[in-house]
Amino acid sequence: MPVIVGLLAALVIAVGCVDYLTGLELSVSLLYLMPITIATWVAGRSMGNLVALASAGVWLGADFLERHTYGHCFLPVWNTLTLAISFLVVVALLASLREANEGLEQTVARRTKALQAENAERRRTEEELLQTLDDVRQTHAELQHTQLQLIEAEKMESVGRLAAGVAHEVKNPLMTLSLGADYFLHRKTENPDEALLAQDMKEAVHRARNVINVLLDYARPRPLQLTREDIHNVIENSLTLVRHQLNKQHVTVVREFDTALPSLSLDRTRIEQMLVNLFINAVQAMPPGGTLTVRTFPSGDRAAPAGVILEVDDTGHGIMPENAGKLFEPFFTTKPPGQGTGLGLAIVRRIMEIHGGSVHLGNREAGGVRATLHFNTQLKETL
Repeated sequence: MPVIVGLLAALVIAVGCVDYLTGLELSVSLLYLMPITIATWVAGRSMGNLVALASAGVWLGADFLERHTYGHCFLPVWNTLTLAISFLVVVALLASLREANEGLEQTVARRTKALQAENAERRRTEEELLQTLDDVRQTHAELQHTQLQLIEAEKMESVGRLAAGVAHEVKNPLMTLSLGADYFLHRKTENPDEALLAQDMKEAVHRARNVINVLLDYARPRPLQLTREDIHNVIENSLTLVRHQLNKQHVTVVREFDTALPSLSLDRTRIEQMLVNLFINAVQAMPPGGTLTVRTFPSGDRAAPAGVILEVDDTGHGIMPENAGKLFEPFFTTKPPGQGTGLGLAIVRRIMEIHGGSVHLGNREAGGVRATLHFNTQLKETL
């Protein structure tokens, strides 16, 4: 402010000097409007009035210094008052304009601030709505997943009841056929075709009985017989059970075991049955000379793993996209007739579920299929 006052005073004095030197009173008087306008617009009404009065005083001083002659001594005073009033009117007009401008700026600032707050509130509301929409979508997806699980469970239960009924109905006729085949096998005959036919009948009955047993085991699985087991011993025993198929197809077995894994609470017979199913599926999916990789590693922290992961990789043709959603459906199979019942993977999932674990099948980037089994390290003995 002192700088502004000094500059305005200098400007007023400069105009007074021009007035004194030129003697052009009326024309030079207009120059006094410059400091008055600057003072009013920059510093406000009070400063404008002060500069206006100072300008009138300087004008009167310059008039006296020029020694103008007037008809009456009151005339220069009257001229000064008239000029001062004119300057004050200009100050009032400029001050009003300045105040109106400031009021408009304040109104614009308040309105801008209100709009910014309104926009911020709208953005918060939109974010809340988007979050709510995401929650609704997630809830809807969970409900759909739960619904599909319920439908799947109901379907499995229906299939189980149907399988149990069919198995019981077929079991007795199979027993009769088996006795008949045994009779013809032990009966002496000179016709080799009859002996071969009886042997074929016996093998057919045996395959049918195996299918019936699988159906019954799927429909009403027996209670778990849990023991603490080393998963690698279980894997090795399962590989031994399918050694004939591995050798026949010239399959190379690669073991990638983490020997530091904890023991698991398992039904050994069930797990071996499950692994045999997976190994046989892998062998049948590979051309001769394929590679079967069995891998184990901890799930979570190695010091205190939350579970154990077992992976079974093959080098076969992989899973066709149209079959990806049907792999665990009972009686679904891509094998030729007579080579499978379509219950193998359904039983694998059932065994993993009653063990509190999970199973996932997917194609490998390098080709073939990977079966991923997740076992919990802690399993309640009441299962």
